[in-house]
Formats: sequence, C-alpha cells, structure tokens
Amino acid sequence: MPFVLIILGVVFLTVAVRNTQDELFRLVKGDFTGPNNYAYWVLAILIIGAVGYIPRLKPISTAFLILVVLVLILKKGTGLFDSFNQQLASGTAATPASRDAGAVLGATVAKTAAGLV
Repeated sequence: MPFVLIILGVVFLTVAVRNTQDELFRLVKGDFTGPNNYAYWVLAILIIGAVGYIPRLKPISTAFLILVVLVLILKKGTGLFDSFNQQLASGTAATPASRDAGAVLGATVAKTAAGLV
C-alpha cells in the first residue's frame, strides 16, 4: 500500500508542476464514463474480492481475480499488449536534419574555434 501512495504522490506532483490537472482529470473521467469504461471491471473486482472474505470461497475468488486480471491484460483491441503496440506504431519518427542546419552548426563551430564569437 505505501508504494501505491508514493506513486500517486509522484503522479500528482508531476501533474501539478506541469500544470496539466485538467488533462489528468479528463483522462481519468474518460476511463470511468462513456463507452468501454472500466466501471464494470472495478465493480466485478470488488464483488469477487468481497466473496474472498468467505473462507471456504477464498480459492474460487482468487481464481476469478486472476482470470479477470488476465482478461484485462490480454483482451483483444483494448488490452495491455494491443494498446502498447498501437502506441509504438503511432509514435513520431525522427526527421533528418537538413544540410543548412549542418552548415550553420559548422560555421558556428569554426567561428568559436577562431575566437570570433
């Protein structure tokens, strides 16, 4: 539990320093409202966890929790691996520098070496 609080603290501190609170709250709100939200998953995990407090049903509850986590990770289209691959595919490619930028840099280095700047 302390690790979760530390991670949340770092996230909130980073968001505050960058002044992007509105964007964070919009993203979190989008996760729990609208189509394909996580409210149903949270409810399912809470119910399965509550069943785990009954001693005789604890192994069944643990098995169902493992199943739910696996489905969240492996779900086709919105699972962890598909989302990761989509982000990798949509990343920005580095653009090559133009010759003019190299010439300007070379001239600046030459002037600095000669003591002109």
